[in-house]
Amino acid sequence: MPPSRTEGPTPSRPLARVVSRTTLRLAVVAAAAASTCLTLVVAEKLLVHGFFDLRVYRGAVMWWLHGRSLYSFHTGRGEYGFTYPPFAAAFMVPLAWVTFRTAVVLTTLASAVAVVAITWRLVAPAARRHGWTPWFAVALAVPVVLAMDPIRITFGYGQVNMLIFAMVLLDVVALRRGWAWGGAAIGLATAIKLTPGLFIVFLVLIGRRRAAAVATGTFLGATLLGLVVDGAASWQYWTHALWDTSRVGQLDKPANQSLLGMLAHVADPGQPDRRVWAVLAGAALVVGMWRAVRAYRCGDDLVAVTLVGLTACLVSPISWTHHLYWVVPAVVVLLDVAAGTPLHGPSSEWWRRRARVVAAGAGVLALVVAVLFILDMPGEFLPPAGAAPGRAPAEILGSAYTFIVLALVALLPARRTVAVEGGDEAVDEPLGLERPGSAGRHPA
Repeated sequence: MPPSRTEGPTPSRPLARVVSRTTLRLAVVAAAAASTCLTLVVAEKLLVHGFFDLRVYRGAVMWWLHGRSLYSFHTGRGEYGFTYPPFAAAFMVPLAWVTFRTAVVLTTLASAVAVVAITWRLVAPAARRHGWTPWFAVALAVPVVLAMDPIRITFGYGQVNMLIFAMVLLDVVALRRGWAWGGAAIGLATAIKLTPGLFIVFLVLIGRRRAAAVATGTFLGATLLGLVVDGAASWQYWTHALWDTSRVGQLDKPANQSLLGMLAHVADPGQPDRRVWAVLAGAALVVGMWRAVRAYRCGDDLVAVTLVGLTACLVSPISWTHHLYWVVPAVVVLLDVAAGTPLHGPSSEWWRRRARVVAAGAGVLALVVAVLFILDMPGEFLPPAGAAPGRAPAEILGSAYTFIVLALVALLPARRTVAVEGGDEAVDEPLGLERPGSAGRHPA
């Protein structure tokens, strides 16, 4: 007679394993429920901003196609006009061929596809390392990513940020795989929105001169195309509109979370000392790019490109909260470290203890960053643009995003190269930049 089955733990299934699996199942259920709630929050938030930037893009392009000066277009309130190069206007011409509702649907779908692709590239490698099914981890992560302030507001305004983000990551993949056109997407992104140009500088600093040349050539070619299409608009942009920050918005608006914006929040009447800004921005640029190059040489390319993106947000005169999307890969890196991925450094006991402390701090910082960027609280502490500065604690809280980005630029850790199936690869194998002159990786 066969032995009766029992419900308790057996030698092959110890109690700890049963409890851990039960806990894991409960955690997955809770995460799925939270993801659903966050998705609903995103759907509600989308309508708040009314796709304002998309209205500007489409309105400016239609104005331009009717023979008027591109940079004379302003919204109904007269505050905002087209702020991108003429090539960007040519790139957006299809928006004028369809109704506004169709444009909303198309741009939202394009951004959604970009978010899914970006999240897969960021989360899937970490999921594999920690024993999670990649598609399941990505499915849980996408609603959280959508709920974070820079991503949510990008959708709400109808912005192009996710396409720019995807272009940069696409080039990272292209460079790793040795594709001849590696760098072209960064050049194209720079021709649309100048901030990604800092990645061209990064390519030069890490010795990827061919990719830097391709990026520069693509940027110049696209800019030349804009000159051919509308020489007058190109002249106006490069000699006047580019340097007129008032076209983008007031520096002391709460949503401006750059270093210059932080200074403008405490200046009266919102006009900071440009010399102080130049010193702070220069220091941030040097530290950020130095750490990015160092992370690249350590083998952690995701941290490297994230540091470049975060540095660009700090040094740009105006960085609205929806420009801070580089916090997303930073959170992924911090959670990866907190989950046990080793840091780059020696293998001594002292270093291991330090790594555990850093891992715990990384987990806490990742949660704080994610929660703040989901709740979107900092701007509530600042007075409206043009008003007298508030009290010091409110100014500090109102510039919380700036301080978070500063902390990430200074402290985001580089991870150790680890072995994965198929040989030695960097911890983010789909995002690795192959070193010039070598098919492999530098050892940790």
